[in-house]
Amino acid sequence: MPETSNTKTNIIPKSNNEELDVCNIAQGTTIKGNLKVESNIRLEGFIEGSVTCSGRLVLSKTGKIKGNILCKNIISEGIIEGDIVAKEKIHLLPTATTTGNIKYNCLQIDLGATLNGQAICASFPTVLPQEE
Repeated sequence: MPETSNTKTNIIPKSNNEELDVCNIAQGTTIKGNLKVESNIRLEGFIEGSVTCSGRLVLSKTGKIKGNILCKNIISEGIIEGDIVAKEKIHLLPTATTTGNIKYNCLQIDLGATLNGQAICASFPTVLPQEE
């Protein structure tokens, strides 16, 4: 009889047909310091420090970030204490609590989510200007 596995493949496809891995941070994990990831993040633990993510940040109900966030997209069910800059979309689900200013291209706040701060809609260039 063939063996079966309950493991999930945590890969999210990119728009250009490449795949972006997922960095999973489990519940009960605490990171103190800045985190920079060249992939997606699924956070169920706690981060105290800034988070930079080249892809999507998914914050579960048990997840908490105390620091500023820079990412492409964010989906939050957890607690954020800090400013968020999302180059594309911010989605706050009903259990999300965010204290800080947010800057986004597209914003979705579900009924029940809490945002304490300013929301600024801004378009982001696809290519950042070069410094002279």
